[in-house]
This record gives sequence, structure tokens and C-alpha cells, in this order.
Amino acid sequence: MILIGQYDSPFVRRVAVSLHWHGLPFERRVLSVFNDLTAMLAINPLGKVPALQLDDGEVLFDSRAIVDYVDGLVPPERRLVPAQEPDRHRVLRIEAVAIGLTEKLYERAFEQNRRAPEKRDQAVIERTERQIASALAWLEALNPSPWLHGERLTIADVSTAIALTHLREKLPTLSSRVNAPALMAHRDRCEALDAFSRAAFSASEARQSQGIVGSS
Repeated sequence: MILIGQYDSPFVRRVAVSLHWHGLPFERRVLSVFNDLTAMLAINPLGKVPALQLDDGEVLFDSRAIVDYVDGLVPPERRLVPAQEPDRHRVLRIEAVAIGLTEKLYERAFEQNRRAPEKRDQAVIERTERQIASALAWLEALNPSPWLHGERLTIADVSTAIALTHLREKLPTLSSRVNAPALMAHRDRCEALDAFSRAAFSASEARQSQGIVGSS
């Protein structure tokens, strides 16, 4: 398998961590949706990352679809999304908030890094920051100890930890105002795991793509 995308994208990292967690070998093709848009459009009709090329040449799009596929390659007891209810929908509920948080972080970073100061919409910034703060408060209230749900790592943990790292790396000023000690400890615990460190956030790849990566 070949994973396409950069490790400054939280959505690419979600897939990479899942693959490493399950011990599934893959190669990576480092493409930027800004610098390599023509190549990306040839891979994904929306020109977005991540994309996962399977061994037979088929290409999967969207991190949720890819993680679902990857999870299906391992026994149910090892999956990042529990196979049985009610654990399944509870993990997916947390994941939905974590993914939504990540999308709002991307929107906020786009306003800061891609728009000229005179063109930034302060109302949009304030609304987005309220959504970010609300999502962080909701996740913090779950008080991960050590995981967000259940007795083992799930996709909820993967998505939340990666979102917090994205916040720290892309929006350090906003990150410095966050009061979420349980989430910060959870992020540090996850990022110390081998599956995360092998797909660590890449500042060099962020610089190559001028700081922002569109993803899903």
C-alpha cells in the first residue's frame, strides 16, 4: 500500500498511525495539495489528502473511509473502532467531535496563514474559535484516564491526540490559551507511542507546503 500525503496533515497522520498500530506495511508518497495539485487531482478528483493506493492499484479517499478499510484488515478485537455496540457508536461519537475540531483548526489556520491581514474576517475567526473552545471543553470533560473510552486505544484517542498536536504546531498562540490539562496529558501519552512517533508531525513538510494542508 502507498499512503499519499504529508505528515503535517492531521488526516494523513490518522491513517498512518492506524496502519502502524496494526502493523501493516506501507510506503508513502509525499505530495502537497498546494505544491502538487496537478498530481493530486490525478489521484483524487478533489485533490485532497490522504489517499491510500492499494496493492491492486485501487485508490481510497477520505481518512474515515481509509481507517474503516484498514480496521477491516485485522481481527475485531484489535480494531480501533470497536465491533460491538454500544462501544462502537460511543467511540465514533467522540471521533466525530475530534474530526470536527480538526476541521475548525484548519479553518482557523487558513484565515491566519493564507489570507492577507486586511482580508481576514474577524467574525469568522471569532465564531471558529468559539467552536474550537467548545469542542475542547467537551473532550476535556471526558477526562481520559488513560483513554477516552474503554480500556484500550481507539480511533477516538488517535484523532483527538493528533488534533491537539495540530493545534500546538499550527496555532501556537491559540494553543497557549487552552486550559485542558487532561487532554494535553492524553496527547503526550499518545504521541509517545511507537505508532505515533513513526508518523510524527513534520515541520519540514509543513514548510514545503507553506504551512497549511487541505485534507479530509
